[in-house]
Amino acid sequence: MSLEQVTPIRPTSHANYTVLVVEDNPLFQRLIDNALKDLAFINSVTFCQTGAHANELIEQGKLAVDLALVDMGLPDMNGVEVIRAIRQRFAEIPIMVISIISTERNVLAAIRAGANGYILKTDSMSTITHAIEAVLQGNYPISPPLARILFKLAGSPVNGKTIEAFNLTPRELETLRHLARGKSYEHTAQLMGITLSTVQANIRHLYRKLGAHSQVQAISKARDAGLI
Repeated sequence: MSLEQVTPIRPTSHANYTVLVVEDNPLFQRLIDNALKDLAFINSVTFCQTGAHANELIEQGKLAVDLALVDMGLPDMNGVEVIRAIRQRFAEIPIMVISIISTERNVLAAIRAGANGYILKTDSMSTITHAIEAVLQGNYPISPPLARILFKLAGSPVNGKTIEAFNLTPRELETLRHLARGKSYEHTAQLMGITLSTVQANIRHLYRKLGAHSQVQAISKARDAGLI
């Protein structure tokens, strides 16, 4: 199987879900594929082994997705970038991370980017299958070791300052995330449906609230604080 191809598998007469799996490791692709085999409502599965390929399918509207399963350690980018792209294109679909990476920074970044669940590859196949069912039912499956991380971090200050203390508006945060992905001011304005002057105003507010004097410094401070 060519991992770079869009590969629909196992259509069934009772199925109605299309799943996107962003995973580069063939072993874990097979593991996820096996975990999906017991779910009769899955219509097709599309595998991508790079974040760039997944983003291309998403941004160009080549794929309608009902569920996304994303690895964090992709060969070309962090899975958080893919989660953001999926969430921007599909506001309501469940997104679940299935990864070996379990650091506090990555778990929080994935959830803040829009992930609805985070499962470790070391979990059993039945656990992964049940987690997929759970996230499709509107639940938020988290592997037990990661749940401990979230409880530990809940309400904790980041670098001595809580995230809420930055007081960024949703639009300011969205502006910052576009810039962090390398978008120009003009492209950011187009993506957000606002004027260039509004983007520039958002950036001025971001600099002031983050105590930054440049775009690079603002992005660095936001990443250190777990905002992006």
